[in-house]
Amino acid sequence: MTDDETLQLLSAYADGELSPGEVLAMERRLAADPAARAMAERLRDLSRALRGPLAGPSAPETLRAGVIEQIGFSDPPPSRTRLGSWQVLAATLLLGLAGGAALGAGAVYLDRPGGAPDTGASVLAGHLRGLAAPQPFDVASSDRHVVKPWFNGRTTIAPEAPDLSDRGFPLIGGRVDIVAGTPVPTLVYRRDRHVISVTVVSAADGAADGEGRRDGSTIERWHLGDLTYWAVSDLNLRDLRAFADLFRSRAGGRPS
Repeated sequence: MTDDETLQLLSAYADGELSPGEVLAMERRLAADPAARAMAERLRDLSRALRGPLAGPSAPETLRAGVIEQIGFSDPPPSRTRLGSWQVLAATLLLGLAGGAALGAGAVYLDRPGGAPDTGASVLAGHLRGLAAPQPFDVASSDRHVVKPWFNGRTTIAPEAPDLSDRGFPLIGGRVDIVAGTPVPTLVYRRDRHVISVTVVSAADGAADGEGRRDGSTIERWHLGDLTYWAVSDLNLRDLRAFADLFRSRAGGRPS
């Protein structure tokens, strides 16, 4: 894949223009390709750095037209929207670096409005992408001694993967998801026909343990040491809470 193609796909990925299958492929690539991941982080850092000094009203359409004329391309037909998205992004970032304070709105193209990404939303998105894939895992195994070591070298976290099969929650595998641009481990369990994704991130935000529902899915969150575990499933709240308490007790924490 050429650099231009990489930039185009990163732009389409950030803009939500990729299909679920393409998003999954991109996140797997970011997890496995340090160069692509570094490129994504540089673009994110640049947009954050420019947001403060360039904050202000959106650039007028006349300015955009002038930029397009100067850099020598015209708006693409609808079938080439992704290419146009990257070109507009490149133009706004270059103008921002040159000191054009009027382009503040375009400079934060890769960042969500309002600041840091929503960890819960990223975890839920990873779960839904797993359900949309042919299999919800990258490695298929019911053996925790296989699944836990599989994450070594793929993520910086090697989470506990307790065996819960005797209580009706068998481990079926694991996968790598992306949260805030970082590859993180996700354990995959099953309850009858229900898939349970357990995504593990660093406990940096200090948020309290909790439970709730979002977009039709049940979410349970708890802490063990310096890690936060997010369990997502279409199970009802009672059953997912039972899973979370069992997981925590088997992994060395106290059930609530």
